[in-house]
Amino acid sequence: MAKYETPSDTQRNYHAAQLTFEANGDITWINPIAQEKWEVMMGWERPIMEKMAEVCVNEGDHVLECGFGMGILATAVQARKPASHTICETHPQLQPKLAEFASNNPTVRAVNDRWLSLLDERGRYDVILMDTYADADLHPRFAYFVKRKTKHNGKVSWWNWSGGKTDPWMKFYWPDEHIVFHDVNINPPENQYYNRSVYHLPVYTAQIPSKGFGILSSSVVQLSDGVTDHAGDPISTLPITRVHNESVVSCADPANPTLTDQTPVRGVTMDSRGIYDINNGLLKVTGTHPMIVKRNGVWAEYKMNELVVGDMLYKRDNTEVEITSIDFDDSDDNKYVVSRLLIDHNYFVNDILIKEGGSSA
Repeated sequence: MAKYETPSDTQRNYHAAQLTFEANGDITWINPIAQEKWEVMMGWERPIMEKMAEVCVNEGDHVLECGFGMGILATAVQARKPASHTICETHPQLQPKLAEFASNNPTVRAVNDRWLSLLDERGRYDVILMDTYADADLHPRFAYFVKRKTKHNGKVSWWNWSGGKTDPWMKFYWPDEHIVFHDVNINPPENQYYNRSVYHLPVYTAQIPSKGFGILSSSVVQLSDGVTDHAGDPISTLPITRVHNESVVSCADPANPTLTDQTPVRGVTMDSRGIYDINNGLLKVTGTHPMIVKRNGVWAEYKMNELVVGDMLYKRDNTEVEITSIDFDDSDDNKYVVSRLLIDHNYFVNDILIKEGGSSA
């Protein structure tokens, strides 16, 4: 009777095994439980690896590659000119090859450890490419790792062992609307792990919700005309963190541009990891904050993370400003303090009309 082999058994035996580097560059090993030769990586995978780099990596990206293997993917990633390229490799015979590769490519950082060892490092990646072998940690931990280490809308790709497009387990139960498959024609010789003529390369666009709900706390709120300070001097704005239940703020509806005066119930302040930057600092807002924009000639409410370049914002002087750029920062190196007013009317921040979040939001 054949012995039952758990993923942990395979992982342990693989790392203890002596790898064989075949004349054609393929990497194999002898599995002591199955008592047969198993392939680790083969040269026919080159079109898959090159397509993975092509559809996931852009110049200037911060890339994490899990599993060095034959270095095919690493070479393809380097051709895309990433700003940084971290590569993890766990097999002791492959680590020197990774070190040599890193010595010839200045943006490469070699990590002789599991990808999980990076979990508590600060910072996130634009791209995560997963192609490890005999990895018992993959299914219990990878989805969580992606949530912690990928930027919002970052690209994630991995080895599709299923051969298809429908297996939810293969897709880590990520929603189908955020996964795209790229078909790659291949011609593999008979092998132990993949024997089809078409490979379906999965790419997940990571959805990392921003934490917190508000506007950058250094923003200012437009007050109603005629408001004065304690000395009787007129003031037109207050930092959003200083607005209180007696402050009279300027409110409006773009469909009815007459300004109105309202008193907020109170303000709230919290920490946020992710924040959107409209027009290079005009307004910085968390992804779930409601906004008012004109799109296709109609004023409507959208969440900040639904806005697009070309949407129009409403200003207090009854003019409009076009959104020309939207940037997103969810780096763990940058945690923001955000605030919002609990008020039942739309109000102006940095001279831009913001959708109210409700007095009980």
